[in-house]
Amino acid sequence: MGRKGKGYEMDLAMLCHQFSLILKSGIHPVEGIPLLYEDTVNPKLKKALESISNEVVHGSSLYLAFEAAKCFPTYMTTMIRVGEQTGMLEPVLEGLSRFYEIQANIRRRVRSAVTYPLVLAIFMLAVIALISLEVIPLFIEILTSLGGKVPDQVDLFIVLGNTLKNSVLYVVAALVLLIVVVWLLTRLNKIRFIMDKIKVVNPFTGSMYKKIVTARFSGALSLTLKSGMTITEGFGLVSGVLDNDYVIRKIREAVNEVSSSKPFWEAIRDTGLFPVLFVRLVKTGEKTGNLDAMMEKVSHTWQEEVDASLGRVVGFIEPVCVTVLSLILAGVLLSVILPLISIMASIG
Repeated sequence: MGRKGKGYEMDLAMLCHQFSLILKSGIHPVEGIPLLYEDTVNPKLKKALESISNEVVHGSSLYLAFEAAKCFPTYMTTMIRVGEQTGMLEPVLEGLSRFYEIQANIRRRVRSAVTYPLVLAIFMLAVIALISLEVIPLFIEILTSLGGKVPDQVDLFIVLGNTLKNSVLYVVAALVLLIVVVWLLTRLNKIRFIMDKIKVVNPFTGSMYKKIVTARFSGALSLTLKSGMTITEGFGLVSGVLDNDYVIRKIREAVNEVSSSKPFWEAIRDTGLFPVLFVRLVKTGEKTGNLDAMMEKVSHTWQEEVDASLGRVVGFIEPVCVTVLSLILAGVLLSVILPLISIMASIG
């Protein structure tokens, strides 16, 4: 499930943190979930917790209860499943709390970074519309009444003004239709698979996405290995935390190869999903018999790398947006001032 509103990630972080404290204190989830319900302010989460409490009281597992609430991200519900089946629900919830707190901070920083450029862009569009709809037509009317000739530079703004007057509703309708069509296409499995593959293989954000996959995969797999599961069993359980059809298919292929006695590190290397350093560390952990500890360490390392990379990206957003919009605004103003000067010279 996607984000349910402003601040939803922070609500999830607080929920997971409180739930982990309840489990740490020895309170059973049947008794603990009503306590979460009482302390929750978000009305949607409150309603979901009420539903979860009823499901758990009637014998449902936590994972199925959270999934049935249809209010939580797939990553969260799948990790709860991993924690529940491995007997390590408390550390899973603590990890989820840190994860969603980081997501909330990143979202807040992105929102802060794009606010000023967005205001500048709206102002720029308003200026262009005002000039095209009001200022230029007024000067043209004065010029033609005096018998002058309209300069060639003004033609662009005449066309733009006429387009805004006559076609704005059609343009808005076309944009809405395009958004709806794209949304419907993403519901199709083949289209979603192609889009998921693009997330991994594209040269712009593919490297970042692979780091996210590595952090999630290694963190979940370390829990399954610590609980005594085999690599094959752990593979099948953690594939759901990846939330990407292309990645899940690759992981399933790797599971089949491991089942056919292929070394674990070779199987994940052949997927092409993981960084070379990660594969080498896994190879070392597998040969020394400390794969679970190695996976846990790798998970923390790559999560820190993801956080640092996202921080650098967010830091570039505002200055880049401001610079680009400033250049566009300067070009627009010049293209407006020059025709106005020509009109005024013709009037004079």
